[in-house]
Amino acid sequence: MNRLNIALLSLSLFAGSAVAAEPYMTVPVEASGTVTAYVDVPTGFDCHVAIPDAPTAFCAGPGNIVYHLRTVSTVQGVVDPDRYFEELMQLATSASNVRILARYAIPEISQYRLQRDAPLLFLRGQQVYTYGLDSTDPDKNETGVSAIVISIFPNNGAPMSIVDAYGITLPSSVVDDLGRLRRELVAFVNSYRYDEQWVQLANAQTVQFEGNLSARENAFYSTQRRIHQNNMDALDQSYNAYRDRSAAAERMQQGTVSAIHERQQLINPATGARYEADGYYDYNYVNPNDPGMSVRTNDPLWDPNLNTQQGEYYERLENYAPSNW
Repeated sequence: MNRLNIALLSLSLFAGSAVAAEPYMTVPVEASGTVTAYVDVPTGFDCHVAIPDAPTAFCAGPGNIVYHLRTVSTVQGVVDPDRYFEELMQLATSASNVRILARYAIPEISQYRLQRDAPLLFLRGQQVYTYGLDSTDPDKNETGVSAIVISIFPNNGAPMSIVDAYGITLPSSVVDDLGRLRRELVAFVNSYRYDEQWVQLANAQTVQFEGNLSARENAFYSTQRRIHQNNMDALDQSYNAYRDRSAAAERMQQGTVSAIHERQQLINPATGARYEADGYYDYNYVNPNDPGMSVRTNDPLWDPNLNTQQGEYYERLENYAPSNW
C-alpha cells in the first residue's frame, strides 16, 4: 500500500458515516474465557492480535494502524495517580527512544468511566483519573495517542487501584492531525461497555461475598464478645476468691489477736449486734438499748433480769467465733 492510500485509509477512519454506512464493528472483550464487555473499532480490523514488542495491541488494521487496550496493573492499595503516571512515563522513555510530545487530562473519559461502572457493586465509591499523551517513536516510525486510566475503589475496606491503557498508533508519515486522532481515541475508549449478563453475575458474586464477609465479621465479633465475657467472669471469680481469702485471713487474724489479748467476741442473736469484751465468761448479758450496761458471770443460775431497776433489761449474748464471720 503506497503512502497516498495509507493517508486515505487514515482519513476514512475518522470521517464517520459519510464514508461508510457501518464504519465500526463491535468486538467482544473476554476475561478467563468469559465475555465481559464490548468495544467498537473500525470495520475490517483484525482483533485480539499479538504483535511483537506491542503487548497492549488489541486490533490491527491496514496501513499498520493499531488500536491498543490492556489492563497494565492491578495494585492492592491506593496509588498516587500523578506520581504513578510520571513513573510510567519515565519507564517508557528510559527503555526506548520514545519521545513525549504532549501530556494532558481527558476528563470526558473519566466521566464516562464513572457512568459506565455505576451499576457494578464492587466499584462503589470509585475515583477515576485519566491522563492523555501524544508520543512518537523514531525507531519504529510510529506516532500515537494514549489514555492511561487509573481507577481507585474502596473494595470493602481493602482498597485497590487498576490501571488501564488505551491507544492508537500509526506510521508517523501519515499523521497530519493529532487532534483528530485524540477524538478517535476518546470515541474508542468510551465505546467500552459491559455485557449485561456479566454485570448481573459480578453483582451476584459481590452480594454473596459481602454476605459471607458480614457473617464472618459477626462471628468474629461474637467470639470476641464471648472471650471478653469469659475474661470478665474469670476476673470476677478471681476477685471473689481473693476477697474470700482476705476475709478468712482477717477472721483468723482477728481471732488470733483476740486470743492474745484475751478478748471474747460476742453477738446478740436477737439483733445481730456484735460486742467485744476482755476476759472470758460463760454467761454474758447486755442491755440492747445501752451497750454500757452489761453483766458477765460464770453462774448458770443467775438471772440479771431479776430485781432490776426501771430501764434495766438484759439479753444474753453468744460467743461469736471467727468461723461464723
